[in-house]
Amino acid sequence: MNKNFVTWNDSYSVGLELIDNQHKKLVKMVNTLFSYCELGDGNADIAYLDIINRAMVYAKTHFSDEEKYMRLAGYPKLEKHIKEHKSFVAKIVKSVKLFETGKETPINLAKFLKKWLLKHIAVSDKKYAPYLEILNVHKISA
Repeated sequence: MNKNFVTWNDSYSVGLELIDNQHKKLVKMVNTLFSYCELGDGNADIAYLDIINRAMVYAKTHFSDEEKYMRLAGYPKLEKHIKEHKSFVAKIVKSVKLFETGKETPINLAKFLKKWLLKHIAVSDKKYAPYLEILNVHKISA
């Protein structure tokens, strides 16, 4: 397999180990999907639903954890952030339906996931990071 499609770096860190580790796992799932796409032998289609299902379950856990810490920190833009999470889930559900009817490809979803995940972490998630730091939430054990 070639280099990672998405590369994690510490600039994406929000300062809370639990959330950072969850982000890293989501990045790994996107990379797994992309590696199947690179094979080009139908494995992407086979792996697609499995990876997406696992990613959706994991994302729901991640979103719940992230929202819990934002609540604890008193993050004022929590509702906007929750809307972003809901929009993401709706997009994935739509993509799965399109895939099942032959109108979506795993590579297109991998590209969407890369773009959304990095933008969401680098922009939206970084906005709540100072609130976690101020309240010293990062020392709370998960």
